[in-house]
Amino acid sequence: MNIPYRLQTLTIITLCIILFWAVFGLDIVLHPKELRFPLHRGLILMVTIIFLFNIQQALYIFEKNKLLVSIVIYTLFSAAWAGNISEALKDFTFFLTGLLITTLTVLAFNDKKITLIRWLFWLYFLMTLASIFVSIKFPQIGINVKDFGKPRWIGITSHPNGLGAEASILIWLSVNLLFLSKNIIEKPTIIVAILSAFLVILKADSMTSFVTSFIVIALTLYFYYLDRLNSTLKIILLIGSIFVTIIMFTFYMGLDDLINVAFHSAGRSSNFSGRTRLWYLGFKAVSDNLLLGYGFDNLEALTKKYHLQMSHLHNGYIEFLLKGGVIGITLLFSVLIKTIFKLLSIKKTNKSDFIFLTSGFIMILLHNFTESSIFKGMDSLNIFLMYIIITCTLMSNNIQKPTFTSTKNQYHIKPLISHGK
Repeated sequence: MNIPYRLQTLTIITLCIILFWAVFGLDIVLHPKELRFPLHRGLILMVTIIFLFNIQQALYIFEKNKLLVSIVIYTLFSAAWAGNISEALKDFTFFLTGLLITTLTVLAFNDKKITLIRWLFWLYFLMTLASIFVSIKFPQIGINVKDFGKPRWIGITSHPNGLGAEASILIWLSVNLLFLSKNIIEKPTIIVAILSAFLVILKADSMTSFVTSFIVIALTLYFYYLDRLNSTLKIILLIGSIFVTIIMFTFYMGLDDLINVAFHSAGRSSNFSGRTRLWYLGFKAVSDNLLLGYGFDNLEALTKKYHLQMSHLHNGYIEFLLKGGVIGITLLFSVLIKTIFKLLSIKKTNKSDFIFLTSGFIMILLHNFTESSIFKGMDSLNIFLMYIIITCTLMSNNIQKPTFTSTKNQYHIKPLISHGK
């Protein structure tokens, strides 16, 4: 029996508003001591309505992503031992909303990924252009000159690293759309978007976003071009790279010197601008609640104890370990490892989807070594991570996956048994 997906256009519009609200921060910059307009309440209601119209398909997705759903449920249970129950419940609500809108997006655009990428590309391109405009035209709003020792762009966001993350997502979408698009006229626009994103990253002085964006482009180019080379040429290139690295380490400078010079030349310190102290304190605090963690709240008690903001440790893995304990981090890595294997299976059947999903997956994982976004409510990087996880599940050769047929703008879901190995 075919089941129509309802409210497809409303789904993508709601997703775009959520992603915009996750980035937008001008209201916070202008009125830092005032409460934000509660747009999230309307968005949660809208997501709930769309979910109820498509509940059968969504439950199918949940059944195929038990580990991911388990993490969401675990965040709810953590309210029982969290220091701030209301904060833990709020985080759970945002996390669940992010999962719902991601699931609905996967269902709505299961066979229209390029359409989805275009929607998201234009959203992030326009937000990046808006950030450039605000930073140049209204520098008193779009440039932070007092909190970081030097001027850094924030654009329409509230923090340079938030602006950098926005630009990284645009680069990921752009470089994949560049290869997927058959429209010659569209390609120059994509190039402009990539250049605009790098301008924003450099002006925001976000090293994390610069590195992850560079790796996204390198991976995409590799899979589209160098991956076609035979094994012998790949081995030669690998050995050559290792040989050059060894020579540089041996005859030019030691590893410690090289790291210090690299960071110094980029205006950074080898302790990641003080992040290592946060990581040390995070690991130190973990030992007191090793199994269950402190719960998914704002860690206000730890902030007071260490006199540092502990709810954002600038490392998604340490922060998740601190909040979820061994049980939480085990669930997290189980989901991530499972996704890696599914990505490898996708490569055999759909290379373009594999490249898009893999480059985004690696971007998010790397980004979380110095920032925190993994499974953080309606954070944009978290939404894309869940999108990748759920899409990989549906595309995996080892499950019963839904396919869609289009009839008069109605999208139908029907089971298709895949007999892969």
